[in-house]
Amino acid sequence: MKSSRSFCFFLLIFFVNSSLYSQIRTLNYSLETGALGAFGHEMPFWMVSDQFGLFTPDKFNAYGRVGVFSHLNKGKKIDYDYGLQVVDRYGKNNQFYLQQAYARLKLYFFNIQAGSINETFGNQDSSLSSGGLMWSGNARPMPKVSVIVPDYTPIPFTKGYFEFKGGMSHGWFENNQYQKNVWLHHKYYYLQFGGNLPIHIHYGFHHFAQWGGETTGSGKLPHSFKDFIKIFFAKSGGSDAPLTEEINRLGNHLGSRNFGLDVSLKNYSISTYWQTIFEDGSGKAYRNISDGLWGIAVHTKNKAAFISGIVYEFVKTTDQSGTYNDYWELNGQRYLYEVAGGVHKEAGGNDNYFNHGVYSTGWTRYDMTIGTPFITSPALYRGDGGYISNNKVKAHYLALEGSYRNWQYKLRYSYSLNYGTNAVLFDPIREEHSLAVNTLLNNALPWGLTLGLTAGMDKGRMYGDNLGLMVSLIKKSF
Repeated sequence: MKSSRSFCFFLLIFFVNSSLYSQIRTLNYSLETGALGAFGHEMPFWMVSDQFGLFTPDKFNAYGRVGVFSHLNKGKKIDYDYGLQVVDRYGKNNQFYLQQAYARLKLYFFNIQAGSINETFGNQDSSLSSGGLMWSGNARPMPKVSVIVPDYTPIPFTKGYFEFKGGMSHGWFENNQYQKNVWLHHKYYYLQFGGNLPIHIHYGFHHFAQWGGETTGSGKLPHSFKDFIKIFFAKSGGSDAPLTEEINRLGNHLGSRNFGLDVSLKNYSISTYWQTIFEDGSGKAYRNISDGLWGIAVHTKNKAAFISGIVYEFVKTTDQSGTYNDYWELNGQRYLYEVAGGVHKEAGGNDNYFNHGVYSTGWTRYDMTIGTPFITSPALYRGDGGYISNNKVKAHYLALEGSYRNWQYKLRYSYSLNYGTNAVLFDPIREEHSLAVNTLLNNALPWGLTLGLTAGMDKGRMYGDNLGLMVSLIKKSF
């Protein structure tokens, strides 16, 4: 293990310092090392969440990460770039792994890319959000092959007032003791109206699905091209699928509709956004319309301001289309569910967000939820309500960013009410206050180093009372 680590670090440093290589293509680097420790039950919530899986809840983490990156030239119609980043993390379980490794080809207005790259999806604020409802940056990046239109592109014959972007990906989940060789299907699109106007309105749609592979409970699962068509259109499985997927939909389907309004003023920009969530037909039919993420963001165009950005978000996932379905269908025949010896009278979806009966680890990657961190990652809490034991949540979230002299800061605070799951409800409801302040000191240390200081705190019944501190040193060439 030590020899492989040394080789990877040597390789990265060689690329950074090779003048011959830099003549071929400009290469930027990023070096970072740090340590964080906690007092209390575990590492504070906002010191672990939305970090692309970099840190664990363990009371002590030390890490180093080294990356080399090239960048696309926006002025070129055909271009390429690539990146490589390795992480060496020490704690209760030491790990050395590739965080990012990708190559990307730009062809006019669309990109073809392959590999693992840090990315988020949704129309949330890019710098201060708690994270997109379905893909937040809470977990490690996933290896994928993608064809995307990354930026809004004018639709012909609309004089630039209507634009679109979108893409489709095929990805691979990690193997674990419960499942292996499971695939990801993701497609999305956004439509925007506004053009050169100071007001823009947009609508987006995301569809995700876990499918194929092999699980401990169901064995090998359908994975042919014919099955991919069923996944693409969210159709029911055939006789070779588990009964639940023959009744409902083949694979584990999740999705979100995104609505937004952006206003650009002389000195400020204001954005409002709303993201829905659905995991089955009841969600697609808006039966869980009260669940979702709502946000408003205000940014000043003066990035040196003491307060240059502020975001407020509200996340709610308690409806879940009701508690139980009262019937299911197979071959046109309806069958009543029976609960405690009798028919349950309350119709509903029991959507059980991010959990799934066949793919038992649900919408997670390395024990971190892929979507909003307010649906608790199993790494932070593992109870009796399923693999994800807290997916009924109400959360208020506030974030600020700005700068003072050589200091940059970002403050994040959340107040959450945690209800557990429909299967196992918390009694009483678990409240939690979580806070983190991240600061960076630029241009004040030798060799162009940046000093990072972070303090975090939790107080409540969900994650306990925690206090954490972090110190890091960062060196970048860009």
